Amino acid sequence: MNQAMRPAKPRPSWGLWAAIIGVVGGMTLWSAWGVGLSATEFFCNIGGGGRLLRESWPPDFAFLPRLWGPFLETLQIALIGTVVGGILAIPVAVLAARPISPNRTTWFVDRNFMNVLRTMPDLFWAMLFAAAVGFGPLAGALALSVFTVAVVSKLFSESMESIDMNLPEAVRASGGTWLEMVRFSVLPQVWPQYASYVMYAFELNVRASMVLGLVGAGGIGMILNTQRASFEYERVTMIILMVLVAVLVIEQISIAVRRRLI
Repeated sequence: MNQAMRPAKPRPSWGLWAAIIGVVGGMTLWSAWGVGLSATEFFCNIGGGGRLLRESWPPDFAFLPRLWGPFLETLQIALIGTVVGGILAIPVAVLAARPISPNRTTWFVDRNFMNVLRTMPDLFWAMLFAAAVGFGPLAGALALSVFTVAVVSKLFSESMESIDMNLPEAVRASGGTWLEMVRFSVLPQVWPQYASYVMYAFELNVRASMVLGLVGAGGIGMILNTQRASFEYERVTMIILMVLVAVLVIEQISIAVRRRLI
């Protein structure tokens, strides 16, 4: 192509970028001042962090055999929460997808219900269910089920909002019911994305299940909290390393599965 015919590249708006950086930087400094962050306090206490690192290394590998049972329980809690929450997320997502929802009222109610689920963190649900059904794996599984519904339904509904609507309209025009439209023309277009979202939720649940154990929701998090309270930092490091390796393995498996599905 002739040099003269090439479209001119848009010049970067340096003034706009400078304004954005200035606003973000100013808001950050204002936030730091508001919460009382102090660089002096940080550097004066950094020695405590070094002492904690020295006490945490090397990991207590002799403690590893005692972790297999709680860690297996953590995986089981994450799996139950993912499966139950993934199934419940399907109708929630269908009703929250605006082009698919049967009417505006249903869409509005379901969308706000989904927003409420996302507003509450998984730790809140764990504390709530622990108070309701007692401490243990059941509370963790219920909390992760709600968390999975919140995550998967949001992503899944957005996928359904971007599908080709010609096929659903053809099903309705030929006399098909709303359920037939969803079953035969909507869901087949988004099943691969749904499977990908469920795998992603399982990754999140494995991480979250360790945190939920800190509030008595079962799993290896309860062991972590006990060792931390006892200042057994070498054992804490061992637990963190074990979970880190497991999460990395699960993440790689999940990535491989998602690449085959999409």
